[in-house]
Amino acid sequence: MSRSVKGKTAIVTGAGSGINLEFARVLLQNGANVLIGDLSLRPEAQKLVNEYTKNSDGPKAIFQKTDVSSWADLHNLFKAAVDHFTTFDIVCPGAGIFEPAWSGFWSPPGSQQSKDSISSDGFKSLDVNLVHPIRATQLAISHFLGSSSPASQDNPKTILHIASIAGEIGFCPVPLYCASKWGLRGFIYSLGELEETRHIRVAGVAPAIVRTPIWLDAEDKARMVHSADGKEQEDWTTPEEVAQVMFKLCTENELTTAKGEKLPIKGGSLIEVIHDDVRDVPMFGNQPPGTGTDMKGLSMVNVTEAWKDMNNAIEQPGWGKV
Repeated sequence: MSRSVKGKTAIVTGAGSGINLEFARVLLQNGANVLIGDLSLRPEAQKLVNEYTKNSDGPKAIFQKTDVSSWADLHNLFKAAVDHFTTFDIVCPGAGIFEPAWSGFWSPPGSQQSKDSISSDGFKSLDVNLVHPIRATQLAISHFLGSSSPASQDNPKTILHIASIAGEIGFCPVPLYCASKWGLRGFIYSLGELEETRHIRVAGVAPAIVRTPIWLDAEDKARMVHSADGKEQEDWTTPEEVAQVMFKLCTENELTTAKGEKLPIKGGSLIEVIHDDVRDVPMFGNQPPGTGTDMKGLSMVNVTEAWKDMNNAIEQPGWGKV
């Protein structure tokens, strides 16, 4: 499947910051157009869009404000890709949230912190992290099968998901996040055969803790990645590392580990990305995250803060009662 992305078009949600921003940057640097769907752009993302909007002869970057939990917004995002670029070849529904207090299991609908209404039919965390990538995948497959440039052996397509090592474990303080990533992991495996049968590769990455605004901008999450003396943890996985692996999942048939071992890439592949290393996450017989690697960046330096926040919430009188 090794191929260039030059002249291709990608839809990337959540590229207003973090991992998806770096993935968008790599795609643009390699000649692909990118349509970014997000609620807003951080300054570094706006700078990237400005740079490639003015690029008259090369790849283009376009931003469309998108609430990925809205199916109407997702439909409009895909329509915009066709309107601007006629077709598209890569879809990365990468937008995600790390169980914020306003949509977390330990702040139930109706509680003071929650923005999930008791009269609604879902958790925003799950809508963003699980329902949105599933629905975006449906929209992508529909286009890939029926467009003027359909998927074929000579014109393969890619749908790329961002899972997490949280989809291999359980962690009581963030059960909705873990559940969404476990669900996404199963979804990736389930659609693996589409590469052989329909020339559509559905694959994903499962990063360790990545230095992104998800961890640094929210006060409760920032406490988890700083020691008691305020020192930021050092063994991060970087957004650039994850983005490079994502790019290879779109263009290559194998990856090389830090030890020089070859990992095959195919539909259904889920690749763990840890600082300076990668590991395959198989459907059956998976070992704990980081097995066989240097184990860097697998845990928060101050994990006790997560437990404190959970216990503070659940010990409130009348927890969970409307």
